[in-house]
Amino acid sequence: MKRREFIRSTAFAGATGLLGNNCSPMKSQTTHSGPGFDIHPFIKNHPEAVFVSITDIKDKGDSESIRKEGKSLAEDIIVPVMSGGYTASTRVIVKPNWTGARPMDGKPVFEKLGVNTDPYFIEGWITGMRRSADCDFYIRESGSPHFWKDMGYYTVAERIDVNLRDLSSMDMWELKKGKDLNFVEIPDGVVFRETAYMAPVNEPGTFLVNIAKFKAHGMGITASVKNIQGLCPKTFKQFCTRYDTLRETYDKRYHIYFKRDFEKHIEALYRKHLDNGIPRWDKPGENGGIWMEQWVNRMLDSYTVTRPALSIVEGIYSQDGTGFGIGPHEPSGKYGITSRDYMSNVLLFGLDPFRIDIVTHWLAGHEPGNFGLFHIGIERGFSDVLDPHDIPVYLWKDGQAIPAKLSSLPRTPLVTYYLQRDYAGQKEPRFHLCDEPFDYSAWKLGARAGECTPAITELGSDRNGNIVMEMSVTERTDAYVEVLNSRGERLWRLMADGLEPGVHQVVWDGFASPGLYNFYVKGMGWDAERKVVMYSS
Repeated sequence: MKRREFIRSTAFAGATGLLGNNCSPMKSQTTHSGPGFDIHPFIKNHPEAVFVSITDIKDKGDSESIRKEGKSLAEDIIVPVMSGGYTASTRVIVKPNWTGARPMDGKPVFEKLGVNTDPYFIEGWITGMRRSADCDFYIRESGSPHFWKDMGYYTVAERIDVNLRDLSSMDMWELKKGKDLNFVEIPDGVVFRETAYMAPVNEPGTFLVNIAKFKAHGMGITASVKNIQGLCPKTFKQFCTRYDTLRETYDKRYHIYFKRDFEKHIEALYRKHLDNGIPRWDKPGENGGIWMEQWVNRMLDSYTVTRPALSIVEGIYSQDGTGFGIGPHEPSGKYGITSRDYMSNVLLFGLDPFRIDIVTHWLAGHEPGNFGLFHIGIERGFSDVLDPHDIPVYLWKDGQAIPAKLSSLPRTPLVTYYLQRDYAGQKEPRFHLCDEPFDYSAWKLGARAGECTPAITELGSDRNGNIVMEMSVTERTDAYVEVLNSRGERLWRLMADGLEPGVHQVVWDGFASPGLYNFYVKGMGWDAERKVVMYSS
């Protein structure tokens, strides 16, 4: 029995699986006749691929050349169509990474321009895309709108007639639901029950272009998946807030949007992933593995309902360090910037943000298998690959896709402060590369991150109040799962014949009252159990 067949069989047994979803990234695509636009057919027909365009810009201050690169790329990969694709009435949303660059003396700080997606690239992209898509364009970003004027972003938006609104400085009750903000339920979320997005994000008839920046950050290399975080407005966007302080620090009016028991769920998932050996998850403390656990799951909750139609990483120039101008170097320039920007001259794009980000991490000198986001993304059904060398890569040149080897591409090492190994006798520098070897062969054989041992654990409850369990299986086997009460009486049993090795989720829909329960799984020659006190669903 394959993993997804097992999930399906549990549904017939009165339980439901929690893997994957049917969310489409193409929120506006319908069958229609008449002029419109679409993604280049080769790209559209190769969703598994990552495309790389090599640029040749000498100076990050060469705004005209950067604008031309954005325009040229858009003209190449957004094409006019007479039927199918996207209609002329589609609203195009562009999401740059315009976060806390902190201008000084009323203008951007040149030494740390690499904090943000270059605004001239955004200008060029929209200008070029308009050649095929004569639509209304919106720029949506929640990061540091109080800096936009001095950073020149309003000037760019006015010059190309794009809707750029600050929808993140005010609390949700100061904005209009359905006009300024859209609220979307998160099916089977870990942290969110429901969350808000800045309109028109997640509305029908929209096309989301996600244009991230090639830069280091506390989460590794920020790239495509993380860039989606900034589509949420004030408070909702604070995915990095410590899970155990959220209810204390957030206004109580926000509490209803979070799952009732998400703290327990995060702690259970952290224990499981720690046992599974996700690299660096053993870092202790409030900024350790459990902090990353909550960020990853909150990020993936949002990703459940927010899928870009097209993702791009703008890496004409890149930045190392914290992602905010702080790094391991000697102070530079008038304002003593300690990060460094590099002319990396690379643009990555495609349909799959996870695959783009895996290749992006590799190009930044890191080993993607060392990052929990990619492991948990696979576990939650959003991705199916971890090894960057398993991803088809094409060089994009003059409108043509040319197969390429990953090893042939230029790399720009970007040090990060991601889960620094400064514990248990380790003395890793604060800023480092996560380039330690990762055994992809073992992972592909079912070990995932580390050795898989028979186990069963509770993950919490789903939105219907049913108890979610996860079990690890080491070999193909006939197995069964049982729930026993404190007197050893069997309350529920599920058979699974021909179960394949790996990690599987099942849901017990018979939970009725608090108490001590024993979760038990048995295969051919092995078993595992876990005693759990359940307070409520």
